Amino acid sequence: MKVQSFETVRRVVFGHGAVESLPDEVKRVKGSRVLVVTDPGIKSAGVLDQVTGVLERANLGFSVFAEVEPDPRVEVALAGAKAAKDFGPDVIVGLGGGSALDISKVSSVLLANEGPIDKYFGMELVPRPGVPLILIPTTAGTGSEMTSICVLSDTQNKVKKGIVSEHMFARAALLDPQLTLALPPRVTAMTGMDALVHAIESFVGVRATVFTDTLNLQAIRLVAANLRQAFAQGQNLAARENMLHASCLAGMAFSNTQNGLDHALALAIGGKFHLPHGLLTAFILPWVMEYNLIATPHKYVEIAKAFGEKTRRMPEVQAARLAVKAVKNLLDDLGISYRLSSYGVPREEFPALAKTTVGAVRLISNNPRTVTEQEVIGILEANY
Repeated sequence: MKVQSFETVRRVVFGHGAVESLPDEVKRVKGSRVLVVTDPGIKSAGVLDQVTGVLERANLGFSVFAEVEPDPRVEVALAGAKAAKDFGPDVIVGLGGGSALDISKVSSVLLANEGPIDKYFGMELVPRPGVPLILIPTTAGTGSEMTSICVLSDTQNKVKKGIVSEHMFARAALLDPQLTLALPPRVTAMTGMDALVHAIESFVGVRATVFTDTLNLQAIRLVAANLRQAFAQGQNLAARENMLHASCLAGMAFSNTQNGLDHALALAIGGKFHLPHGLLTAFILPWVMEYNLIATPHKYVEIAKAFGEKTRRMPEVQAARLAVKAVKNLLDDLGISYRLSSYGVPREEFPALAKTTVGAVRLISNNPRTVTEQEVIGILEANY
């Protein structure tokens, strides 16, 4: 086996009321001046007030940048970086879903690295660390609090681009399930499925290791056992906490392996048609599982078992197909269609989408089965 490595966030604080420990975490990194990065929805829901209230009671100075949008554009990243430079924080706190956490990361590194931002798109191209990051997720899905990845929308070229850098790992992640209770069912479903996609793509990917396999299998088990309850009973604190843990574990894993064909397709379609990222990865998942299954059937048997499917005395490939069945059943229960025709993507776009998908080398290189543009078109046609 070739030499590999495993990196992750150095500190995770979790449990009911974990957000109350924020001042201690700020002081742990020698901070006293905090920029909170979030979005308008978090602000209007009162979640921002909970966090700023904690900072006020600790007599910590702070400012707020609350202009993050879903699937944030490069321009939003630059606005966040400007807000950071204008305020001059010694700690950045990201609060929200994956978009807010990603803008927090890029705001941190742009404080210490001159633009243009374009030169940092890719793998490990950021030369210097920024100010310390503390990330607080309010959705159980992206796992962004545990990753060194930031994804931005390039609206000029209609693609999504990623920055991957060790300097974007948070110094601490705070997992407080109480901050996720206000998530509406549809968002709970989409973000929860995104966590499942992360775990499955990382688990079956070519860069999987014993460390990531362990994390991913537990994440899959947690999603399988808790997403339906979190969707149907939003105030179920145990289900919310388990989903937050699942998202965190999957984020810890895929930050080391990257994802695969599902995310490559999602970035291609999302860059052009602006569908929510969690929705995209969710409805694409069974297509990609069906395509990849023959490359690593033993892994898909393990996924089926994690969903509670009975696989004993079955031929391996037949047992592996139960994993796809289990995912489709989950999507049905969550009310998410896995037919592409449901989302207004015209067939004439398939060649361009396929070209963009295969061009996402960071993701495609981890996919367990080699894929061509023509095969991507075939996947889109088969699931239209």
